[in-house]
Amino acid sequence: MKRSLLLSAMPLLIFFVIGCTDSPKNNPPAEAVIPTLQTGDTVEFTILQTTDLHDHASGAGPSAEYSPADGIDNSGGTGSAGSSDSTEGGYARLAAKIASLRLQKAALGVPVMLVDSGDFLMGTVYDMTIENPAAFQFFEFMGYDAITLGNHEFDWTPAALALMINNAMGTAGTDFTVPIVATNMVTDNTSGTDDDGIEAMKAAGVITSTRLITLANGLQVGIIGLMGPTADFYAPGAAPITFDHTAAFIQSQVDDLKNNQGAHIVVALSHSGVVDPNGTPSGDDITLANAVTGIDIIASGHEHVKTNDYIKVGDTYIFCAGHYGRNLARLDVSFTVGTGIQTVSLNNNAIDDGIPGDPSMNYIVGVYDAELNAALGTLMPGITLNGVIAGTDSDNLAIPTAAQESGMANLIADSLRNTLLPYVAAGAMTTPTVGIIANGNIRSGFSLGQNISFADIYGVLPLGMTMDATQQDIPGYPLLQVYLTGAELQNLCRFDAYVIASQDAAFMAAIASGSAAEQALYAALSQLGPDYFLGLSGIQFTHGGIAGGYQVTSVNLYGNTDFQCQGTATTVDASTQYPCVLDLYIVLLLQSADMQQLLQGLAIPIVPTNADGSVEVSAANLLDFRLDADPVTDGIQEVKEWQAFLSYILAAESDGGLASMIPDAYYGASSITSGNASRINP
Repeated sequence: MKRSLLLSAMPLLIFFVIGCTDSPKNNPPAEAVIPTLQTGDTVEFTILQTTDLHDHASGAGPSAEYSPADGIDNSGGTGSAGSSDSTEGGYARLAAKIASLRLQKAALGVPVMLVDSGDFLMGTVYDMTIENPAAFQFFEFMGYDAITLGNHEFDWTPAALALMINNAMGTAGTDFTVPIVATNMVTDNTSGTDDDGIEAMKAAGVITSTRLITLANGLQVGIIGLMGPTADFYAPGAAPITFDHTAAFIQSQVDDLKNNQGAHIVVALSHSGVVDPNGTPSGDDITLANAVTGIDIIASGHEHVKTNDYIKVGDTYIFCAGHYGRNLARLDVSFTVGTGIQTVSLNNNAIDDGIPGDPSMNYIVGVYDAELNAALGTLMPGITLNGVIAGTDSDNLAIPTAAQESGMANLIADSLRNTLLPYVAAGAMTTPTVGIIANGNIRSGFSLGQNISFADIYGVLPLGMTMDATQQDIPGYPLLQVYLTGAELQNLCRFDAYVIASQDAAFMAAIASGSAAEQALYAALSQLGPDYFLGLSGIQFTHGGIAGGYQVTSVNLYGNTDFQCQGTATTVDASTQYPCVLDLYIVLLLQSADMQQLLQGLAIPIVPTNADGSVEVSAANLLDFRLDADPVTDGIQEVKEWQAFLSYILAAESDGGLASMIPDAYYGASSITSGNASRINP
């Protein structure tokens, strides 16, 4: 392994500082007498929830602005001194708010449960702390009562996830003790497979199917942890682990908690999600509440949306804190034994610079920062987490949220295609080249005039982990270099056009009530969303819009050294094999049964192959198609997606790069709507 980007002193550090925060945990003192509740007794309790933290230890926003320890409110809110710190969230601020709310409730004699609904990994440079993961130490420091696993925890593969949990537990197995509840997770029960470590965790009780928590007031709370069907689809790296989504199975677990284990109330930590929670709620957690009885509260996650108020479906209350630690959700509940929930109140707590960071937690994150800076200095001399290394004069580099061309997706796709420059320069690739990025893999953006740091650049493409155990020292999806025929590139463009069509309400309404073929198209397009939209580099195409049924009318390709797609594009040849760069995640999704069924149903097959088309990419050989950063050295030296992005931004213009300035001329709104700089409907 290369130099470890991790620290081994943290468990000892936690021991010394954990007493510094006045934050009473839920667990009552050993000598406390816990009452036994009787039918008709009414008690109160509070649930504090985080979800989809994605390792945002230092908040979400420009990393150089984060200032939880300066004692100055620069959030821009009422009473603040200014607006120079727009970064939201952060472990130190969350710790301070959690401690404050616990103390408030303790003064009233109301017990507090602290839970997380998954996707606490994958999102920032702190994912590099594999040997002592920052997220697990935050959970331990704050004394979480239970957490569940999200789809992005499985980006690491089951074996690597088990390794991380083991690392967090330490040699004595006591450094991380927070219960992990994964009710519908199913392992293969076969030795010698990738989930052996997870099976060992289950056998040891580190990961449990359910959990019963007895609060200080005698209330017994049953906990289940669920992965929803939609989140499951986005977890292609979980194999051989699967998830049981059947209502009958989940019902059996709820019934067991209430009928056999003595739970008065059941709370689901559900990494499933609610869509449009503050409008017309739908999604997997709404389906869950309708299908399973006896779940009293769903602490929802996955969809990255905050519920402004609780959602009530039958007798089930649903709420969600949102994502990235920008908000801490507080659900206050009054419950009568034998009757059920009496009252519910949801309060959302914005986590910004208006909250001073907890000094102990801030110190811990600072130790991680120092270790990461030391490791970065070894790998990339002169680079630090928060040192400014780039800038932009564009206001069009936000995280893409719509099914349309965006400056950020174009920028990333260009960076992927730029990795092929050595092959092009050596004459090994003479045809046009293509870069492909999915909106769903883009996790952050840049603002106009932002001082961009390494942490900011990494945070744009932080997801994933290779399946090659020898190269798991640095996280991130490795890039694959495959070939698609011109006909398949046309199908790729048709797919993008269909994603755009899926978000056109008028078009969808028209085909929903049309011919049998149109209704079949409606059913297929209903499965799509903005996350599926593909940013493309090297391709320019047109479609007919709603009037033309969103059919693609032309596909052209840019020259193989025109990385910003500024020159003249020429017509694609249907039979030619074209080199393409994309990440492991897209290839895994392409190979999933659901996606293959969708592509076949739309009659747009896309089958990546080698250069002459004789070998198709498969689950068995896909690692053979990794882009090699150093063809001279034996084996494949992976290029992580974020590394390609970083290199492109910093590279000299003579090497096809941007020389540390991302220009509006290439990626601004006007470049997308006019001339050859536009890639769709120019």
